[in-house]
Amino acid sequence: MSLPRHTGWMTIAAAAVLAACTANPAPRETPPAPGDAPPSTTPPVAGWPGTSGGAPELPPETPAPDARLVRLRAEPLNGRGYAQLGLSGLNKPNGLEYRLRQEVPSRRPAYVKAELDGLQLFIADSTADGWMGFYRGPLGGGPNGANVAYRAILYRADGSRAWDTNLNRFLSRTDHLEVQDVRYANGRLYFNEACQSYSREAGGACSSLLAVDPVAGTVGWRTPPLTSNNIILLHGPYIVAGYGFTAEPDSLFLIDRATGRILDRQPLDSAAGYLEVTGEDLVVVTTNQLYYFRIQPR
Repeated sequence: MSLPRHTGWMTIAAAAVLAACTANPAPRETPPAPGDAPPSTTPPVAGWPGTSGGAPELPPETPAPDARLVRLRAEPLNGRGYAQLGLSGLNKPNGLEYRLRQEVPSRRPAYVKAELDGLQLFIADSTADGWMGFYRGPLGGGPNGANVAYRAILYRADGSRAWDTNLNRFLSRTDHLEVQDVRYANGRLYFNEACQSYSREAGGACSSLLAVDPVAGTVGWRTPPLTSNNIILLHGPYIVAGYGFTAEPDSLFLIDRATGRILDRQPLDSAAGYLEVTGEDLVVVTTNQLYYFRIQPR
């Protein structure tokens, strides 16, 4: 999954891919209703050596205009892929069949290493501030669903590190969570602590979306659970995310990027696995459907 190239914010179409699962279906669980995210209770966190945990926090951002998702239409997917849908695939180049983003460009600087301290480079994004590298332990959880290691680094143009932080210290629990997408913009990291499998395994306490100040080592906000798995999309003052899994409700969320407040939620037929803005529209894929939405002021 790659940092999206967005133009305009008034029209979004969203669709999603649902990974196949052979486990027995879990009871359906009700996602959170739109509303304010609870205040963060996560304490300040120091990162890996070289991180200035406890530094002054970034100034607050201006809350987004109140808005809602208006569904324009849906159409059958009919097995079409990125090219047939007129999509670049840049937001998730590893493919629609996966439920997490992986993107490691071959033409990246040599200092963004493919492996670091036993962790694999899973995402390398070129940003306005340098290269953001996301490193992680092996796919799948550890013993008894323990979280594997997650680490993010911002590399300056000369290869030095602006910050280097251990993402596990921001997670709300030590098991049954998986970081499936990470985005960096304007000094902040946005990532999900997705359910590793069925949300019942974590008692429903998984798949929140977080905004983190990686230098100060603080969590700006965390959404309610069951809000975000798979990829996320930063789009102007908003974040678009989706949650869904086999035999669980599937929804698309519009989130205020400054506060983490859920502005709107719309049902989908399966989990949102890809989001891309093309012109004013976003074309995406669920298992069987392609959805078009518009973001409209309330």
